[in-house]
Amino acid sequence: MGRVTFSCSSPLDLAAEAFRALCESPASPGLDISGLAVVLPPGVTRLDELQRLLLAGASQAVRDAVWAEVVRKARRDESWQLAAVGMALPAIRSVAGSLARGFDGDVEELDAEILAGFLAHLAVVDVELPGIVTKLRWAAYRAGRAVVVAHRRAAEREEEISEQAMLSGPVGHPDLVLMRAVSAGAISEADAELISATRLDRVDMEVYAGQLGVSYNAVKIRRQRAEARLVAFIAGAERPSAHEARVRAIRPGQRPLMGRSAELLAAA
Repeated sequence: MGRVTFSCSSPLDLAAEAFRALCESPASPGLDISGLAVVLPPGVTRLDELQRLLLAGASQAVRDAVWAEVVRKARRDESWQLAAVGMALPAIRSVAGSLARGFDGDVEELDAEILAGFLAHLAVVDVELPGIVTKLRWAAYRAGRAVVVAHRRAAEREEEISEQAMLSGPVGHPDLVLMRAVSAGAISEADAELISATRLDRVDMEVYAGQLGVSYNAVKIRRQRAEARLVAFIAGAERPSAHEARVRAIRPGQRPLMGRSAELLAAA
């Protein structure tokens, strides 16, 4: 089946759109940088222009002077929290890009946690010490890194449990176990075919993904989730049904996730 596309944006794209709208608004909260540094033009400066000035090679002292004001304002006004995120987006995108390499979970969820880490540190970073935006960047990185590590450990554990279950499950051929799981609604027929082909028949997942017209990562994630439901079925534990598992929880205020999760739907 062909690949399904979605029109929603990632959290970082949404932040960029909101920052652009904020800058273009008649009530845009520009920053009066008079006296902050002699190299900066006096008067109130638009946030996007201020971002450009800082990215153009401003010294550490100039960056710290500006960011100290931005952080102070962000602690009093929510619109300045958005301003801080928008001004730091190049650094945040760099963090997100580095962590997304090799990550086969939901990238949009990863981006959301990176933003959350940045905003959490915005409330506590010491503006009297140098390297303000660097500290904020590392806070964002640590938050994202925690997601990557947790996902990797969970995936490794589910892989181990799944292999053990397929070898030591109920008496009978593994295909019969899959058939019983399908009949019980624990997994779908497509999931059973995926597990049977790639586990029992040893079909390479790259080949299988090519047959479905989706990415290797999409197939890998789908198999992990299907096998988790299969293991729960064998163990008699509660687990979302194959149908319910396709509905992902969305945090309040967030748009539906896209990207690799969309590929999973395409593969169904």
